Amino acid sequence: MEFNEEYILQVENLSKRFSDKQVLSDVSFSVKKGSIFALIGPNGSGKTTTIRCVLDAIPKDGGKVKLFGSDYLPSVKKKIAVVSEDRKVFRYFTANDYEALWSAVYPNWDKRTYDTLIARYNFNLKQRVEDYSIGMKTLFFVILAISSGAELLILDEPTQHLDPTVRFEIMRLIKSITYEGRTALISSHEIFELEEYATDFAIIKSGVVIYSDSIDEAKEKHRIVGKGEEIAPGSIIGIVGDEVLIRVNEEDRGNKDVGRFPKLNDIVVGYLNSLEDRKTVPIV
Repeated sequence: MEFNEEYILQVENLSKRFSDKQVLSDVSFSVKKGSIFALIGPNGSGKTTTIRCVLDAIPKDGGKVKLFGSDYLPSVKKKIAVVSEDRKVFRYFTANDYEALWSAVYPNWDKRTYDTLIARYNFNLKQRVEDYSIGMKTLFFVILAISSGAELLILDEPTQHLDPTVRFEIMRLIKSITYEGRTALISSHEIFELEEYATDFAIIKSGVVIYSDSIDEAKEKHRIVGKGEEIAPGSIIGIVGDEVLIRVNEEDRGNKDVGRFPKLNDIVVGYLNSLEDRKTVPIV
């Protein structure tokens, strides 16, 4: 894999097997600096395993991972803040204990942002974090990650178990870090809300990335065609309800008479509901 300084993370042909189960077989994608990259897929598709391999939390069986231009090194830990799917906590640690730990680990710790968010959501700083509700744990760890000042945030289901108002606030906060040149990799199956703040994405299905692109480019390349409508030349991707997702030929992309432009949800569902499991459809 050749290093491209445009990308903060590059993953190529990643594979992982647990015992007799192949969890990842071909995962490839690249995350641009300053982007919000969404790794999208149903439960069990390999999203969390991919993240754990990227972070070297578990050894990969094959493929390559480049973080900040090199193989994973312990020295890059201070550049990465992680919110894991399991929300594991240190026993007996209070919010004050976590603040002391994170502010010591991250040289660019943003105390002002941390204090503002902790006050906004009325956290009890002396309460053990293990006693927080699952939603409050999620919110607390996302606040820690945002306040860390880390260059790369890796967030596994960051809005899970949050009420709609708080979810919107978290999406706004994640989006705001890109204005500072920071980057986020988000694993999620919440397709509708991802469209509000993500810039790029990869769809993972059964341990394989089946499509990756920027959201804007993907919308330009695809159309949704309804029943009775003429299908323009291109590749039929898959079924979206009672409609069809197609990938139009390049010369037809400016033709507004070809179906309608899809939403991110349409694109993801179309690829996940691919015809013949995508074996005959070209993916670029």
